[in-house]
Amino acid sequence: MREQAMNLNELDQWLAERNLGGHWNRHGDQGVVRPFLWKWSDIYQGLMWANELVPMEKTGRRTITLKNPGLKAGMTPTIHMSVQCVLPGEVASAHRHNFSAIRFILKGSPKAYTVVEGEQLPMQEGDFLTTPHWTWHDHYNGSEEPVYWIDGLDVGLTGIGARMYEDYSQEQQPERPKNYSAKIFGHARPSWLKSDFPTPPFLYTWQETSATLEALKGSGGDPYDGVHLRYVHPVHGGSTLPTFSCEVQLLNQDQKTKTHRHNSNVIYQVFRGSGATVVDSQTLQWNQGDIFVVPAWH
Repeated sequence: MREQAMNLNELDQWLAERNLGGHWNRHGDQGVVRPFLWKWSDIYQGLMWANELVPMEKTGRRTITLKNPGLKAGMTPTIHMSVQCVLPGEVASAHRHNFSAIRFILKGSPKAYTVVEGEQLPMQEGDFLTTPHWTWHDHYNGSEEPVYWIDGLDVGLTGIGARMYEDYSQEQQPERPKNYSAKIFGHARPSWLKSDFPTPPFLYTWQETSATLEALKGSGGDPYDGVHLRYVHPVHGGSTLPTFSCEVQLLNQDQKTKTHRHNSNVIYQVFRGSGATVVDSQTLQWNQGDIFVVPAWH
């Protein structure tokens, strides 16, 4: 006689206990990126409470991570984002890792900066800066107000084999001139100097970015993305980093873009204004500061 068969839930449990799984669960809630919107009011409140409860010496980096409800961990399987805060007088100590990072500054100060390979990159509101993989970096806030920014990491891509991390021998690095890379990788470049890294650290100031957006505002821009700019690689002009592209776009008042899709996960942060994005049949209503994700091929 055949013993009574287990039900599917029991089979799933039996497999899970042995670190196995059924192909029928490949589209389960634990493994698919969902369109989702995180409210800035929630992120900010969590960050302010963390400022009171989590000292820098305990955590190294004080961040609120954004977790997609369809994944076991992370915002997407490829790019992950969080929001980081450094209080007045604090130092987020120097280290390096094999994944690249980007910073988009939400509240900054001329007295706050990230140091990458000894190079000071000032952090003011709207500025965008890169920390290429395996570069030493630390953060310092010399102002009298908290500074906070968005961190984007390609850890899902470059951490596939192993996630490598190393602390610097001191809390902060010896420093080179401020925004050194912008001086040697501008439109007029010294012929005898080359980058120490395939992708050098770089600061894209909001002053320059916003001027370009304003100059193009009346053109209407692209029918799918409005006035759409790319933060280009400072050496070869391609994507911002080898693993992902960073962009900024402006929609004019009452503008509605055409429906489209692309084969990459896209994360948006609403720097100014309010509006809505329709992802398939789901409407994501956003306001200033909100962050949302559009999964690939949606």
